[in-house]
Amino acid sequence: MAADQQAPSILGFPHRPEWGASAHRKALAGHLRRCRDHAQIEAKRAARCIDVSDAAISRLETGLATPEPAKVERLLDEYGVRDPAERARVAILVHEAAQPEIWQPYAHATPSTLRPLLAMEPAARRILSYEPQLVPGWLQTEEYARIVMRAVHPTRPAKEIAERVTMRMRRLEMLRRKTDPPSLLAVMDSEVFRRPVGAPGVMYRQIEHILALLAELPYRLRLQIAPLTVGAVGAIGHPIVHLRFFTPAYLPDMVYLEQYEGAVYREKPADSERYQAVLNNLCGVASPADQTPSLLREALDSWR
Repeated sequence: MAADQQAPSILGFPHRPEWGASAHRKALAGHLRRCRDHAQIEAKRAARCIDVSDAAISRLETGLATPEPAKVERLLDEYGVRDPAERARVAILVHEAAQPEIWQPYAHATPSTLRPLLAMEPAARRILSYEPQLVPGWLQTEEYARIVMRAVHPTRPAKEIAERVTMRMRRLEMLRRKTDPPSLLAVMDSEVFRRPVGAPGVMYRQIEHILALLAELPYRLRLQIAPLTVGAVGAIGHPIVHLRFFTPAYLPDMVYLEQYEGAVYREKPADSERYQAVLNNLCGVASPADQTPSLLREALDSWR
């Protein structure tokens, strides 16, 4: 170990319960991995230290396992972490990592492929989204969401559909919280507002809802509409969500790529930069955000 190599610190990651368990678990996972590397201890030795398998250490260091307080304490001892402030912050992260996830009350109705996005988005500083077919989930009305859910899952029981809708409605609340709410920049295909979802009144009320949200959250919500004349937009046929967090040193960007029956996540820096460039390009060709209210009012007139 180089004498001048600085020991990893977790003090830069704040205690923010509103960010959710996954954010704390991921930050802790990366910190434990860095501490082990700094101590020049192999994963096998760390596993023996707490009587677990090599695979269990891997899950712990990637945030896939909920850490046990006693085992984390033993790892800190093994890694030579003595600073009381560091250990106290780790203990806080361990506690928060064990709390219920936001989706857990609706676990049987929440697809496993969507859970990582739901779990991490409350910790985001900025959410960048592209939606080619539908109104983004954060902005949907309850009736719009119910019709969409039923169309995608025609055989699901009514109770499950209702719980999925409730979960979707809850996602907007993070934009309304008083402490460090995320900002949402959404880009939508203009055809979303021409595509019937339910009766005409459903679309009318949906557009009214978005206009109200833009007025309510002017500094947290920005919406851009990509016109049909921009042919490049149609080449991207699936939704994309790019999350950037308040603490990038501890939480790397996350990219969510939605598919019909699943999703793909990307967290490598090269992938994040690539999709960031794709979304930036979409923002560049879409109508400016200050034109969105007038475009929405035009769409509203068409549904009268």
